[in-house]
Amino acid sequence: MAMGETWVTMIGNLTSEPVHHPERIHGHDVVSFGLRSVERRYDKERGEWGEGRQLAVKVTCWRKLAMAAFSCLSKGDPVIVAGRLRGAETAEEIPAPLGLPELEAFSIGPNLARCSAEIRRIGRDRPRAIPLPPPPAGNPMVTALEEAPVA
Repeated sequence: MAMGETWVTMIGNLTSEPVHHPERIHGHDVVSFGLRSVERRYDKERGEWGEGRQLAVKVTCWRKLAMAAFSCLSKGDPVIVAGRLRGAETAEEIPAPLGLPELEAFSIGPNLARCSAEIRRIGRDRPRAIPLPPPPAGNPMVTALEEAPVA
């Protein structure tokens, strides 16, 4: 992490389908998509909720995160994205609309307040319960516990 970087966590919805840019930058997979966060405000005069300010960014993710995002996210999905916020400058290989800030994602997750999800870990199986072997015969601690009166 460099000094002066702006780290943010943004809650919003995908505004575009994830686009895969295979092996285009430094030999790594890159995926990008649009993300918009819309503020919800209660209007006391009308007595109803309405939309307030909006923030739109272009999210870019790399390597394993890129492939996971590409395989399971779709336009409209509610997500929580954490990463580094940058200005409108962009690499020539992946053009972005002018003026749209870029959020380089380090973590992306479903917003469980607005959807449900099934968790599948990448690259490893779930840990399974391993039965413990019985204690060795003649262990004085086990013998004392077995002979202790039960109240």
